[in-house]
Amino acid sequence: MISSSSKREPPWFFQYIENYSHILLDIRFDKFDMTKEKIDFSIQLDVRGFEGLIFYIYKPRPSQIEFDIINQKEIITHKLENLHLDIIDRSHPSSNLDFIIIPFGYFKERNKFIPSIKSGKVLNTYQIFTWSPSLLFKNVKSIIKVANKYNELIPYDDVEGYYYTFDASYKANKTEHLFNLINLLVTFDNLEGIEPIVPEIKRLISKTNEFLFELAQKEIPIEMQNLLKELERLKFNVENLSKEEIFNWLDDLISFYYHKG
Repeated sequence: MISSSSKREPPWFFQYIENYSHILLDIRFDKFDMTKEKIDFSIQLDVRGFEGLIFYIYKPRPSQIEFDIINQKEIITHKLENLHLDIIDRSHPSSNLDFIIIPFGYFKERNKFIPSIKSGKVLNTYQIFTWSPSLLFKNVKSIIKVANKYNELIPYDDVEGYYYTFDASYKANKTEHLFNLINLLVTFDNLEGIEPIVPEIKRLISKTNEFLFELAQKEIPIEMQNLLKELERLKFNVENLSKEEIFNWLDDLISFYYHKG
Protein backbone atom coordinates (compact mmCIF):
# COMPACT_ATOMS: atom_id res chain seq x y z
CA MET A 1 0.00 0.00 0.00
CA ILE A 2 2.77 2.42 0.92
CA SER A 3 6.53 2.42 1.03
CA SER A 4 9.09 4.75 2.54
CA SER A 5 12.78 5.40 2.33
CA SER A 6 13.22 3.64 5.66
CA LYS A 7 10.59 0.93 5.12
CA ARG A 8 8.32 2.65 7.59
CA GLU A 9 4.80 1.37 8.21
CA PRO A 10 2.01 3.88 7.56
CA PRO A 11 0.75 5.76 10.64
CA TRP A 12 -2.62 4.88 12.21
CA PHE A 13 -4.22 8.01 10.71
CA PHE A 14 -2.94 7.49 7.16
CA GLN A 15 -6.17 6.14 5.65
CA TYR A 16 -7.86 9.46 6.51
CA ILE A 17 -5.11 11.86 5.39
CA GLU A 18 -3.73 10.17 2.28
CA ASN A 19 -4.98 13.11 0.21
CA TYR A 20 -3.47 15.76 2.52
CA SER A 21 0.12 16.93 2.48
CA HIS A 22 1.42 16.24 5.96
CA ILE A 23 4.49 15.94 8.14
CA LEU A 24 5.10 12.87 10.28
CA LEU A 25 7.24 12.95 13.41
CA ASP A 26 8.15 9.36 14.18
CA ILE A 27 9.11 9.69 17.84
CA ARG A 28 10.80 6.96 19.86
CA PHE A 29 10.97 7.08 23.66
CA ASP A 30 13.62 4.96 25.36
CA LYS A 31 14.58 3.91 28.89
CA PHE A 32 11.49 5.14 30.70
CA ASP A 33 10.41 4.22 34.21
CA MET A 34 8.56 0.88 33.95
CA THR A 35 6.53 1.69 37.07
CA LYS A 36 4.87 4.72 35.47
CA GLU A 37 1.70 4.55 33.37
CA LYS A 38 2.53 7.31 30.88
CA ILE A 39 5.27 9.45 29.37
CA ASP A 40 4.84 13.22 29.61
CA PHE A 41 6.45 15.28 26.88
CA SER A 42 6.27 18.60 25.02
CA ILE A 43 7.11 19.66 21.48
CA GLN A 44 8.40 23.05 20.39
CA LEU A 45 7.80 23.85 16.72
CA ASP A 46 9.89 26.61 15.20
CA VAL A 47 8.42 27.17 11.72
CA ARG A 48 9.94 29.95 9.62
CA GLY A 49 8.81 30.97 6.16
CA PHE A 50 5.29 29.58 6.46
CA GLU A 51 1.96 31.40 6.58
CA GLY A 52 -1.28 29.68 7.49
CA LEU A 53 -2.71 27.26 10.02
CA ILE A 54 -1.01 24.19 11.51
CA PHE A 55 -3.16 21.25 12.60
CA TYR A 56 -1.73 18.40 14.62
CA ILE A 57 -3.11 15.07 15.79
CA TYR A 58 -1.79 12.08 17.70
CA LYS A 59 -3.04 9.09 19.67
CA PRO A 60 -1.87 9.00 23.30
CA ARG A 61 -3.64 5.68 23.78
CA PRO A 62 -5.75 3.40 21.55
CA SER A 63 -9.07 4.86 22.70
CA GLN A 64 -8.08 8.53 22.73
CA ILE A 65 -7.37 11.11 20.02
CA GLU A 66 -5.73 14.46 20.80
CA PHE A 67 -5.66 17.33 18.28
CA ASP A 68 -5.50 21.10 18.03
CA ILE A 69 -4.78 23.91 15.59
CA ILE A 70 -2.34 26.83 15.80
CA ASN A 71 -2.06 30.03 13.83
CA GLN A 72 1.26 30.69 12.10
CA LYS A 73 1.12 34.45 11.82
CA GLU A 74 3.50 36.66 13.77
CA ILE A 75 4.64 34.05 16.28
CA ILE A 76 6.89 31.47 14.64
CA THR A 77 7.64 29.33 17.70
CA HIS A 78 4.84 27.23 19.18
CA LYS A 79 5.04 25.24 22.39
CA LEU A 80 2.76 22.20 22.49
CA GLU A 81 2.63 21.28 26.15
CA ASN A 82 0.84 18.75 28.36
CA LEU A 83 1.29 15.99 25.77
CA HIS A 84 1.45 12.39 26.92
CA LEU A 85 1.69 8.80 25.75
CA ASP A 86 0.33 5.83 27.70
CA ILE A 87 2.80 3.00 28.19
CA ILE A 88 1.05 -0.01 26.68
CA ASP A 89 3.78 -2.64 26.89
CA ARG A 90 5.71 -2.24 30.14
CA SER A 91 7.87 -5.27 29.37
CA HIS A 92 9.56 -3.32 26.55
CA PRO A 93 11.91 -0.42 27.40
CA SER A 94 10.92 1.69 24.37
CA SER A 95 7.77 3.06 22.77
CA ASN A 96 6.94 4.78 19.47
CA LEU A 97 4.50 7.57 18.68
CA ASP A 98 3.20 8.95 15.36
CA PHE A 99 2.75 12.70 15.69
CA ILE A 100 1.12 14.11 12.55
CA ILE A 101 1.22 17.75 11.44
CA ILE A 102 -1.02 18.99 8.60
CA PRO A 103 -0.17 22.51 7.36
CA PHE A 104 -2.79 24.69 5.63
CA GLY A 105 -1.39 27.71 3.81
CA TYR A 106 1.88 28.06 1.94
CA PHE A 107 5.63 27.75 2.44
CA LYS A 108 7.95 30.46 1.19
CA GLU A 109 11.04 29.58 -0.84
CA ARG A 110 13.32 29.99 2.17
CA ASN A 111 11.75 28.09 5.04
CA LYS A 112 13.00 26.32 8.13
CA PHE A 113 11.36 23.69 10.30
CA ILE A 114 13.01 23.18 13.69
CA PRO A 115 11.26 20.79 16.10
CA SER A 116 12.42 20.17 19.64
CA ILE A 117 11.05 17.38 21.85
CA LYS A 118 11.44 17.35 25.62
CA SER A 119 10.49 14.33 27.72
CA GLY A 120 12.23 14.85 31.05
CA LYS A 121 14.48 11.95 32.02
CA VAL A 122 13.05 9.79 29.24
CA LEU A 123 15.33 9.66 26.21
CA ASN A 124 13.79 10.48 22.84
CA THR A 125 14.83 10.34 19.22
CA TYR A 126 12.83 11.10 16.10
CA GLN A 127 12.75 10.99 12.33
CA ILE A 128 10.78 13.38 10.14
CA PHE A 129 8.91 12.28 7.02
CA THR A 130 6.79 14.20 4.53
CA TRP A 131 3.87 12.96 2.47
CA SER A 132 2.57 14.65 -0.68
CA PRO A 133 -0.56 13.27 -2.36
CA SER A 134 0.18 12.32 -5.94
CA LEU A 135 -2.53 12.38 -8.61
CA LEU A 136 -1.88 12.21 -12.33
CA PHE A 137 -4.72 13.49 -14.51
CA LYS A 138 -4.59 11.43 -17.69
CA ASN A 139 -7.77 12.99 -19.07
CA VAL A 140 -10.96 14.58 -17.80
CA LYS A 141 -12.67 11.28 -17.04
CA SER A 142 -9.75 9.37 -15.61
CA ILE A 143 -7.51 9.89 -12.58
CA ILE A 144 -4.57 7.55 -12.11
CA LYS A 145 -2.96 7.43 -8.68
CA VAL A 146 0.82 7.39 -8.81
CA ALA A 147 2.69 5.11 -6.43
CA ASN A 148 3.80 7.32 -3.57
CA LYS A 149 5.94 7.07 -0.48
CA TYR A 150 6.98 8.87 2.66
CA ASN A 151 10.18 10.82 2.17
CA GLU A 152 12.53 11.27 5.08
CA LEU A 153 13.82 14.79 5.70
CA ILE A 154 17.54 15.09 6.34
CA PRO A 155 18.61 18.04 8.52
CA TYR A 156 20.90 20.82 7.36
CA ASP A 157 23.47 22.51 9.55
CA ASP A 158 24.53 26.16 9.61
CA VAL A 159 25.90 28.63 12.14
CA GLU A 160 22.53 28.69 13.93
CA GLY A 161 22.35 24.91 14.30
CA TYR A 162 20.36 22.08 12.73
CA TYR A 163 17.19 22.71 10.76
CA TYR A 164 14.93 21.06 8.18
CA THR A 165 13.59 22.65 5.02
CA PHE A 166 10.81 21.87 2.53
CA ASP A 167 11.72 22.15 -1.15
CA ALA A 168 9.42 23.42 -3.88
CA SER A 169 7.94 19.96 -4.46
CA TYR A 170 6.29 19.98 -1.03
CA LYS A 171 3.13 22.09 -0.92
CA ALA A 172 0.96 22.83 2.08
CA ASN A 173 -2.78 22.20 1.78
CA LYS A 174 -5.20 24.87 0.62
CA THR A 175 -6.86 26.55 3.60
CA GLU A 176 -10.37 25.72 2.42
CA HIS A 177 -9.54 22.00 2.69
CA LEU A 178 -9.44 22.43 6.44
CA PHE A 179 -13.24 22.25 6.46
CA ASN A 180 -13.07 18.75 4.99
CA LEU A 181 -10.69 17.68 7.74
CA ILE A 182 -12.99 19.02 10.48
CA ASN A 183 -15.91 17.31 8.79
CA LEU A 184 -13.93 14.08 8.92
CA LEU A 185 -13.11 14.49 12.61
CA VAL A 186 -16.80 14.79 13.44
CA THR A 187 -17.32 11.25 12.13
CA PHE A 188 -14.69 9.90 14.55
CA ASP A 189 -17.20 10.17 17.35
CA ASN A 190 -18.93 7.13 15.84
CA LEU A 191 -15.80 4.96 15.77
CA GLU A 192 -15.96 1.98 18.07
CA GLY A 193 -13.54 2.20 20.99
CA ILE A 194 -12.88 5.94 20.61
CA GLU A 195 -13.75 8.26 23.46
CA PRO A 196 -16.34 10.99 22.63
CA ILE A 197 -14.72 14.08 21.11
CA VAL A 198 -17.70 16.42 20.57
CA PRO A 199 -16.44 19.09 23.05
CA GLU A 200 -13.01 19.10 21.37
CA ILE A 201 -14.64 19.40 17.93
CA LYS A 202 -16.67 22.42 19.07
CA ARG A 203 -13.55 24.06 20.50
CA LEU A 204 -11.65 23.34 17.27
CA ILE A 205 -14.40 24.88 15.11
CA SER A 206 -14.51 28.01 17.27
CA LYS A 207 -10.73 28.43 17.20
CA THR A 208 -10.54 27.72 13.46
CA ASN A 209 -13.15 30.38 12.71
CA GLU A 210 -11.21 32.96 14.74
CA PHE A 211 -7.97 32.11 12.93
CA LEU A 212 -9.58 32.26 9.49
CA PHE A 213 -10.93 35.72 10.23
CA GLU A 214 -7.48 36.82 11.36
CA LEU A 215 -5.93 35.50 8.14
CA ALA A 216 -8.50 37.28 5.96
CA GLN A 217 -7.16 40.81 6.51
CA LYS A 218 -6.88 41.75 2.85
CA GLU A 219 -9.87 42.48 0.65
CA ILE A 220 -11.44 39.16 -0.29
CA PRO A 221 -13.90 38.06 -3.00
CA ILE A 222 -17.62 38.24 -2.26
CA GLU A 223 -17.88 34.43 -2.35
CA MET A 224 -15.32 34.14 0.45
CA GLN A 225 -17.03 36.90 2.41
CA ASN A 226 -20.25 34.88 2.32
CA LEU A 227 -18.40 31.77 3.45
CA LEU A 228 -16.84 33.63 6.36
CA LYS A 229 -20.27 34.92 7.38
CA GLU A 230 -21.58 31.36 7.41
CA LEU A 231 -18.62 30.26 9.52
CA GLU A 232 -19.25 33.12 11.91
CA ARG A 233 -22.85 31.93 12.31
CA LEU A 234 -21.56 28.45 13.05
CA LYS A 235 -19.06 29.85 15.56
CA PHE A 236 -21.78 31.61 17.57
CA ASN A 237 -24.06 28.57 17.53
CA VAL A 238 -21.56 25.74 17.94
CA GLU A 239 -22.02 25.36 21.70
CA ASN A 240 -25.73 24.71 21.25
CA LEU A 241 -25.43 22.24 18.37
CA SER A 242 -25.33 18.48 18.48
CA LYS A 243 -22.69 16.40 16.71
CA GLU A 244 -25.12 15.63 13.88
CA GLU A 245 -26.02 19.31 13.43
CA ILE A 246 -22.34 20.32 13.30
CA PHE A 247 -21.69 17.56 10.78
CA ASN A 248 -24.63 18.58 8.56
CA TRP A 249 -23.74 22.28 8.69
CA LEU A 250 -20.13 21.64 7.65
CA ASP A 251 -21.19 19.11 5.04
CA ASP A 252 -23.61 21.61 3.48
CA LEU A 253 -20.92 24.32 3.36
CA ILE A 254 -18.36 21.99 1.81
CA SER A 255 -20.84 20.72 -0.78
CA PHE A 256 -22.09 24.20 -1.71
CA TYR A 257 -18.68 25.84 -2.15
CA TYR A 258 -17.19 22.75 -3.81
CA HIS A 259 -19.78 22.96 -6.59
CA LYS A 260 -19.34 26.75 -6.74
CA GLY A 261 -15.67 26.21 -7.51
